[in-house]
Amino acid sequence: MSDFFCEIDISDIDLTDERYKISFVEDDITFLAQSIQQTGLVTPPVVRPLNNKFVIIAGFNKIKALIHNNEKNAIVLKTDSKSTDCHCLIKSIAAIAFQRELTHAELISSTRRLHQFLNKDNIAKTSSAVFNQELSVRFVEDLLSIGALPKPALELIHQGNLSFKSAKRLTTLKKETIKNFLTLFSTIKTSSNKQLEIIQYSMEIAAREGIKPENFLNSQAIGDILLDENNDPGLKTKMLRTWLFELRFPSLFKMHKKVQRKITSIKLGNKINFQPPQNFESQNYSISFTAKSYSEFADNVQSLNKALKNKGLKEIFNS
Repeated sequence: MSDFFCEIDISDIDLTDERYKISFVEDDITFLAQSIQQTGLVTPPVVRPLNNKFVIIAGFNKIKALIHNNEKNAIVLKTDSKSTDCHCLIKSIAAIAFQRELTHAELISSTRRLHQFLNKDNIAKTSSAVFNQELSVRFVEDLLSIGALPKPALELIHQGNLSFKSAKRLTTLKKETIKNFLTLFSTIKTSSNKQLEIIQYSMEIAAREGIKPENFLNSQAIGDILLDENNDPGLKTKMLRTWLFELRFPSLFKMHKKVQRKITSIKLGNKINFQPPQNFESQNYSISFTAKSYSEFADNVQSLNKALKNKGLKEIFNS
């Protein structure tokens, strides 16, 4: 096969056909349009002749920029008429992968689409040339499993509302449970570890109570937290985690609240942070403070010295 450069009418490009588009990133093409006006196209778009029109393989933003500049024609790299869907898809993936690292969402989507033509072993074998990184067969399997999740999962991964590790954990669950977790994560935003914690606690509570996970996730209590329009995603996450922790570990929760009341009674001030061990899995308490000046530093030290005489502090460490 032999690709070649040529000039085509932009009106001959089918802009509605995005079969080879893999990017989830919608870039502002303003600067690109200015650059093309001043310096021209550094690397032309890649197109495929199909049904008397042209389909974009790579360079979607470049075509948009040319249209923005009211250009009528474009210099493009035209693929051979015998190019296959697989060949064109590989070109599309490589065009982005060798410019920047693919996002998790792009990597998942690209791998799944490539799997229509290549088995997982061949995807792994050719990954360096296609994805600009080596993918093990095991990792390709993970990508394919996550790619098989319901469509909203990929959008949540792109938005940063669902981590790769959390998505991988969801692949082990039943379909209805997955849908409910995706709905939940669409209303909150938190770290990967906290997402995994929410999944784990929810599954453990449901198992202990002998109810289906999807019924637990649809409970009134969770609905009241997630549907409260007065709270932002961060506060919803905090409230949900607190409620799940209380339900999963009632004794630990009571102990935690008791210790927090004692910490509050010591009156260390707003600038000193005194935290008990996470879930009381260790005996290590964390104490820290900030200071913008020597006087603030001295004030914090005095507050700590004063706390040494407080009986409540001794009770905390002796409990």
